[in-house]
Amino acid sequence: MQTIRSVHIFFCFFGVIASSLFIYVLISRSSQNLHVNLRLSLTSLSLAAWIACAQLLLIAVYSLMKTLTEDNACNSLYEAKWCAIARFPVVLSIYATLCGILILAVERTIATLNYKSYEVHGSRIVAVMLIGAQWSLSIFLAVISVLVRADPGYVHYCTVYVSHPRTAVFSLCVMSILEAVALVYFIVLLHSNQRRQVNEFVNNAMHTLTERYQLQENVRIMRILIPSVTVHAVLGMIGLISLLVFAIIHRTADERMVVRFAPFSELALLVVPIYAVVFPFVAVVRNKQLWLASRRALPCLFNERSTPPTNERLIPSQANMASRQSKQTERDSAIHFDMLQEMWKK
Repeated sequence: MQTIRSVHIFFCFFGVIASSLFIYVLISRSSQNLHVNLRLSLTSLSLAAWIACAQLLLIAVYSLMKTLTEDNACNSLYEAKWCAIARFPVVLSIYATLCGILILAVERTIATLNYKSYEVHGSRIVAVMLIGAQWSLSIFLAVISVLVRADPGYVHYCTVYVSHPRTAVFSLCVMSILEAVALVYFIVLLHSNQRRQVNEFVNNAMHTLTERYQLQENVRIMRILIPSVTVHAVLGMIGLISLLVFAIIHRTADERMVVRFAPFSELALLVVPIYAVVFPFVAVVRNKQLWLASRRALPCLFNERSTPPTNERLIPSQANMASRQSKQTERDSAIHFDMLQEMWKK
């Protein structure tokens, strides 16, 4: 048990650090060139990861101290109701991450369908309302989950609230399916915006500067979201596959299976802090704007000779040809964005 606690402390500590640094980059002045909706959405997802890692870290530290002070570490027991309350932030963060991905799909759909007027008419209001809906729904689901699991009795592992992997496989399958659908949907939205962007370059006179800017922002945001959602989906599949393997090996619900599943389930929870570390890393490495913003906000973490990643290989060849002919349009878009910021400040 002490080994599991130590592993949790190690990974959760780095998860808290990584999430904190990424949130700092997103709210700092260095990232003001990023779209406000993107910053709000990524901050919301990072906050959920930070809450989960911080709570898992506190539980691991408390459990390790308790096992070290016991004469027999196997006698360390925790009241199930207290553990249900302690798990609430972790459960909340898991639901918040999933709901956040679905909310991003809704927000990007609105931005794609209404690209002609989205930037002018209340894009910030849409983002704030959707993020509020994300956390409201997450809190509701987390409260229901904790109330259902708050059974009387005592447990050895406070972060585990199921006694058999089959009880968790169904919920994990639903989450994985939703994430896979969201990922495919994001890819479809990316290609849709890229086609519109190419048409905009061909028919330049038929589009306003606001429309051209919004299409460019849609493409940039999707290039950040797709790798980030992929990371979460892959890690979720790893946890699901591990639980399925355990369920196949232990087909009978005997006492030894229950005892073995508790530490196994705690190890499966390591996908949460791993996601908190990998998510900002992938987002920064895969996007030039986030790379530059991170380098300006945290210069001590970057080598002076570091070069920002390029997105050229992510853009279709037709879009590349069009983008090379639109340098002046991009400069006009940057000027237009600065003017919009000044108007919002007033």
